[in-house]
Order: sequence, then C-alpha cells, then structure tokens
Amino acid sequence: MKKLVVVLIALSIIPIGIFLYAWNNLHEQINGHIYEDLSNIALAKTAKTYYLTKSDGDKLAYWYFPVKKPKAVIILIHGYGNPGGKGQMADHIEYLQAAGYSTVIPDLRSFGQSDGNKTTFGVTEWQDISQLYDYIKSLPENKDKKIGFMGVSMGATTAIVAAGQTGKGDFIIASVPFVDFRSLFGFRLSDTKYASIIYPFVRLAGHLELGLNYRRFTPIELIGKVNVPILIFSAARDEYVSSADAGKLFQMANDPKKYWQADSGHDIFAAHPDQFKQHVLDFLKNSI
Repeated sequence: MKKLVVVLIALSIIPIGIFLYAWNNLHEQINGHIYEDLSNIALAKTAKTYYLTKSDGDKLAYWYFPVKKPKAVIILIHGYGNPGGKGQMADHIEYLQAAGYSTVIPDLRSFGQSDGNKTTFGVTEWQDISQLYDYIKSLPENKDKKIGFMGVSMGATTAIVAAGQTGKGDFIIASVPFVDFRSLFGFRLSDTKYASIIYPFVRLAGHLELGLNYRRFTPIELIGKVNVPILIFSAARDEYVSSADAGKLFQMANDPKKYWQADSGHDIFAAHPDQFKQHVLDFLKNSI
C-alpha cells in the first residue's frame, strides 16, 4: 500500500513539475517591458516620436515619415526581440521613401516607448495596429490613400491577424510569419528532449498567459478573411519559425498573392537586402 501511495504521489508530482517548468519559461519570455537600443540607428537621432492614446488608456509610441503626395502609406510592424521595438524596421525607411511611400513605425505594446508589460505574439497587438491604422487614415494628407501593413515575424503575424479580424489594410507584406501557436511552440521545442511530453503543458500555459481563446487570433484562423493583395516571405533556414509556415499560409491565402522563399535564416533582409527590397517594391508597384 505504501508503495502504491508513493507511486501515485510521484505520478502527480511529475506532471505538475513539467507544467511549472513550461509555464515559467513562457511567463518569463512574455511578461515585462522590452526596451529598445537605438544607439546604432542614425535615424533615431532625428526621428520625432509621436504618441497615440489607445482605447484602453495606454500610449502607443510611433515614428511617422510622410512624403509629399505618397503612393501609399505603409505601417511597418517589428517582431519579437530583446532589445526590440521600432528600431528593428528602420532600415526599410529609406528605400520606401525613395519609391514614394510614407511610412509609420510603432513600438508595439510593451516595447520601447509604448506602454505595457506583456507581449502576446499578435493575440492583442492587432488592436494596436487597428487603432494606429484608423488614426493615420484620418490625417488630411492621407485622404483617399491606400494604407497597408508590412511586418516581420511576430509583426507579420500581427498584420495578418489585424487584417483578418478587422478588414482593415489595403495590402500586406508578411515576412516569416508563423501559422499558429501549435507550430510556434512545437518548432521552438523541436530540439528539446521529451518535447512531445512537454508540449501539451506549454499549450496549457498558453491558455493561462494568453487567454482561453488565444488560438483564435492566429494567421491560420484568419488569413481566409483577408481579401487584399498579400506578399509572403519564407526563410529556408529559419531558426525561430518553421520555414513551412509561410508556404501553408500562402496556399490558404486569397488571390492576389505572391510568395518568395529566401535561402537565409530568419532575418531575410539582413541576408538578402537587395532581393528583399526588389520583391517589396515590385509587389507594391503591381498591387496598388
């Protein structure tokens, strides 16, 4: 009898321990404010930071770089990184401005100069993008101008979710998005011993940290509701997101759509800047 009790206690303690391990890892990754390092970004020395007060009372910080008579306005959405924030997208300003596009770069909630202390990988960030879109669209200089999204990684996911959830946005450029949290968590655990045992507990931790309905706010659930031109990039040697995810989303996306898989790691722009720029500019030229 004592042995049975010991076995039962062990069987209960082990899953609790695995859950606490999974929950703690996720909790530490997404909770807290992530600051940005702009020390090596020349643009940051002259860029003016604006603030939008959101419906929840928090402030969203952003840079705005308008051009005269813009062909369109592009909201650039950064990915997850620590340090992180709008500085991640600064390298896209010059070539887009030169081609005649106004640009806006926000710090998503909990990044940089924006308020917040929790990152949710698009589950709530789409609300930030939706409200910023409305404000930028209301400006006199953007009357009758098309406004779209260009995001990288978590930013790409946020762009697709925002467009699918709200119907806002006239075009999307999504570089290395993930399809859903099942894929994201599974890929991140793929090199972990006993990943198949840990994964269900990570999903449970996701419900506690991100909400019971967090899986609703993913590209795989919402891309079918996107009815504007979309360009999707995949990285063949991606270290952080499954390289197959972008291809799955492309297959599910409505026309018109374009796809490019780069022979690179997660940061396609760093590896192939000229090709990245050309794909973006060709897409914009033919889609707007």
